[in-house]
Amino acid sequence: MSRTLLLLVVLAWSGTAAAMDWQPDPDVPLQLEVADTLQAFRSGRPELERFFDEACAIAVFPRVVRAGFGFGGGRGRGLLLVQGAVHGEVLQSAFTLGFQVGGQSFRQLIFFRTCEAMKEFTENGNLGRFSGRLEFQGRAAGQARRKGASSDPGYTSDVAIFSMGLGGLMVELAAGGVRYRFEPAAH
Repeated sequence: MSRTLLLLVVLAWSGTAAAMDWQPDPDVPLQLEVADTLQAFRSGRPELERFFDEACAIAVFPRVVRAGFGFGGGRGRGLLLVQGAVHGEVLQSAFTLGFQVGGQSFRQLIFFRTCEAMKEFTENGNLGRFSGRLEFQGRAAGQARRKGASSDPGYTSDVAIFSMGLGGLMVELAAGGVRYRFEPAAH
């Protein structure tokens, strides 16, 4: 019942600066990593400022690790920020199949432009209006050390995904699936 009430309050405040006023708890390492990731994107990718301004919610993954050789997989752990507060923890797991060799780590932001898209994500683990808890994706990436480029064709009108390389050596042209699990914060 309290989760439903919280969600209704969040929906009523739709669309303004999901992470602008958030201050991390200095005693929670994941919150400090999330704050560092937000700062890295804001200072390194100023063209994303409009996404920060328009987002109802932002899922922030300080470190996603992927590895593959034909078959691949990955994991990430982060937080969902809504209206200047931690709304809960998000876990990401991925599997891929295709041409891929190596390993990489990167930071990732998922912007939810509407609170309806965020609700779909928190309730069903989806990044769009599809049913089920698994999102299929295609991915093209090349990374050597900290330099790299990637394309995450998963952009919809309500959700945008951006990645920033941390390190590794990976060449990837693969398709696969990503599963998200959301765990609400204890209030």
